[in-house]
Amino acid sequence: MTPPLSICFLRKGESAVITGYRSHEVPIKVYEMGLLPGVVLTMKQRLPFNGPICIYIKDNPNAIALRTAEADLILIESLP
Repeated sequence: MTPPLSICFLRKGESAVITGYRSHEVPIKVYEMGLLPGVVLTMKQRLPFNGPICIYIKDNPNAIALRTAEADLILIESLP
């Protein structure tokens, strides 16, 4: 069994489903943005030098930007 990965491990264009969180101390804005377990997301862009990560949530046309530290707290399972 492979250990859970965070959003930080997605490559541009890859999709995944959120399975949970690495810690119970997840910032409230993560929940407010709709990044809940079971949600399907797609990596849009990763900025260089450990910069923000830009993702899309399925059925939502708006892009979401996350700091790398926040994205690392969100665990995912890759979709085929």
